[in-house]
Amino acid sequence: MAEEKRREEDKKRIEEEKVNDTALKGPYSLLTRQELIAMMLKQENQLSERDKKISELEQYIDNLLVRVIEEAPTILMSLNSLKKAV
Repeated sequence: MAEEKRREEDKKRIEEEKVNDTALKGPYSLLTRQELIAMMLKQENQLSERDKKISELEQYIDNLLVRVIEEAPTILMSLNSLKKAV
């Protein structure tokens, strides 16, 4: 019985500490360790997807530029001459 009462008091004390620490630590202090890990993993996945998409776009631009150089390099030359005129 005393053990159960002590546990309840510990829980209350921990909850009070959480409330008091929230203003000092910020919004993530309310999350459990598991929630923080889940959030971190989600963000890692989002960053990985973004990096993959950026890599695909860079490859597309590289391929497009190679095609322009091979098939119509005069387009690039005309753009260069316009820059010199300005």
